[in-house]
Amino acid sequence: MVLHRVHSQILRSHHLFEPLSDEQLDQLMQGSQLLNLEKGDTLFRQGDPAHFFYFVISGAVKIYRLTPDGQEKVFEVLTNRQTFAEAMMLMDTPNYVASAQTVTPTQLYRFPNATYMRLLQDNNRLAFALLGKLSIRLHQRLNEIETLSLKNATHRVVRYLLTQLGRVQDGSPSFELPMTRQLVAGHLSIQPETFSRIMRHLLDDGIISQEGRVITILDRQRLEQFE
Repeated sequence: MVLHRVHSQILRSHHLFEPLSDEQLDQLMQGSQLLNLEKGDTLFRQGDPAHFFYFVISGAVKIYRLTPDGQEKVFEVLTNRQTFAEAMMLMDTPNYVASAQTVTPTQLYRFPNATYMRLLQDNNRLAFALLGKLSIRLHQRLNEIETLSLKNATHRVVRYLLTQLGRVQDGSPSFELPMTRQLVAGHLSIQPETFSRIMRHLLDDGIISQEGRVITILDRQRLEQFE
């Protein structure tokens, strides 16, 4: 099929298509289909042969599975400029492991797995370029996970310190940790080094001070707002 110029620019913004030469993209597009779907249309069901992957131009698609008791478990909702089902192709999985259904009127491309895999097999430079793009994305995701994990851990430490402060009977801003840092970290389900890093930030920011196990809250308001 003839690729719309705007769609070409949109596809080129995605890591699966950016490394393709113009000739390779043309080869891929020859077997593709541009689908205009209504809300509730099914693209594939769990267990169907995994012959295609998809790129959303506009709209939204949910990826879900049905539990044994018939309940729907939604794993992800894909929107503009996102692909789905490409993992089946790259992992050489013969069948879709979930179902896909539109949740709004949706326009998307359907690409044949066989054509894309043939391009990878015939061109080592393309395969390495794609590997590089995927590695960058993996690094970005790991950084995002680390940031979210640290934020969650920080919230736990702050809540713990405030809870310990609330147990002080005489209104003093100081209290003694009832256990070692390692045990406190285990109690909060975080790594000891993560606990130490968060405490160091609090100390460096002048929010708390510490002598041995004795913690003094220097600025409760900032502690409550600390992230």
